[in-house]
Amino acid sequence: MLDFIGIGLGPFNLSLASLLQGKSELKYQFFEQKDGFDWHAGMQLPNALLQVPFMADLVSLVEPTSPYSFLNYLKHHQRLYKFYFRENLYIPRQEYNHYCQWVVKQLEDVQFNSRVLDVQPVKGGFEVEVLFNGEIQCYRARQLVLGIGTVPHLPESLQNIYSQTTQCLHSAEYLKNCPEKLKGDVVLIGSGQSAAEIFIDLFDRQYAQGQVKANFHLHWLTRSAGFFPMENTPLGLEHFSPDYMHYFYHLPTALKAELPVQQANLYKGISSKTIRDIYERLYHRSIGGQNTDVTLAGHHQLQHAEVLENQKLRLRFEQHQQNEKYMVDADCVIAATGYRYPKPAFLQNLQSLISLDQTDRWQVSSDFEVNYHGDGRIFLQNMEVFHHGVGTPDLGLGAYRAARIANQLLGRELFKLDQAQSYQQFGVAASVKLDQPVRNHAQLADSTLSRVSQKSDQRRHISPTFYSQLKLSEHID
Repeated sequence: MLDFIGIGLGPFNLSLASLLQGKSELKYQFFEQKDGFDWHAGMQLPNALLQVPFMADLVSLVEPTSPYSFLNYLKHHQRLYKFYFRENLYIPRQEYNHYCQWVVKQLEDVQFNSRVLDVQPVKGGFEVEVLFNGEIQCYRARQLVLGIGTVPHLPESLQNIYSQTTQCLHSAEYLKNCPEKLKGDVVLIGSGQSAAEIFIDLFDRQYAQGQVKANFHLHWLTRSAGFFPMENTPLGLEHFSPDYMHYFYHLPTALKAELPVQQANLYKGISSKTIRDIYERLYHRSIGGQNTDVTLAGHHQLQHAEVLENQKLRLRFEQHQQNEKYMVDADCVIAATGYRYPKPAFLQNLQSLISLDQTDRWQVSSDFEVNYHGDGRIFLQNMEVFHHGVGTPDLGLGAYRAARIANQLLGRELFKLDQAQSYQQFGVAASVKLDQPVRNHAQLADSTLSRVSQKSDQRRHISPTFYSQLKLSEHID
């Protein structure tokens, strides 16, 4: 029996695999259904940068001397001085992807083309059924680490036409499926970093070399109030620290359910540099009163979409501040509308053994462990935003969470994790509290869940509402 099985191999489980490589006696296997590592392949646009500094690699913020650090990758590829002279902490997405692929090639116990079909509870742990190259394989493990990531989300108004036409696509498939030659009216929906990067690419494609007329009119529309920057100042970024994660975890359950929406400026939005790049393009094109051939507008909610007989896409919008309705007959629509957590069918047989909190979400400990009542243990990667806060999908906390999980898998402290990484204080210091109220058991179960030492006989079924419908940022795996 294996010590653990990792399901999914995005950046977060890849971080765990990198930290453990050659460092322990654990026996494990990671399974990934794709045929290789290719992070956000549809958005590897030229000149697109990560929104986090290079130190948010797979290992550095936990183990900076690791052979799998980004700096070692640069050294290996003879790029250290080039990176040094560049004087920019933010690396291209394409390079981050290549870095991760470089790490994958050095790891053992990683298997691609492996789709997990089913997980059954058994004595001592789990039986995992895997489809590998057309053959079903069965493995047993004492523990699971779920790193299945997210899937592209289309608004309901576009879901009905997505299967009817190739002219409707999600940003996740932009590079693969966007037509080379665009015409008429092209509509881009969304207000995040992905939308902004696609806007730049489309803007630059409007005019061929020497052409005096645009190939198409570009509409960039969003239901948000406008096109705003994401928080990128040091004190704001401290909300992506282990300190804030710990503070957030111990807040009341009802408040934790509200905060991610209230803190949208911390993890949604566009980088200031990208906004300036867009504005500079608009400014240059408008010299001498030239038409920009662009429409940018906020407060525009897509209400309905249909495919017409001439294959145009009729999009009905409402400007919800003015309560005005209008329509656009588009030749192509691109939805940069985020990602959602999926509901994996292979977990069906474990559902009755997992406790839920007051909001019908899984109970998860501060060490990212699910409150599971069968034999074995289950850990989560990037599915606990309502337990650990807005830093959940952020690459900068990936190595920290992986190290916490690794220590639990080993039952000892292999990785010593630093404390007090923030200048600001989150919450009231224990030394100055006037009283120490005792919370009741229900509050304790919801907000300060620790490893359950005695299994409860009570069983509850998972509600479909467990899987959040919240749009997340581009930091998501």
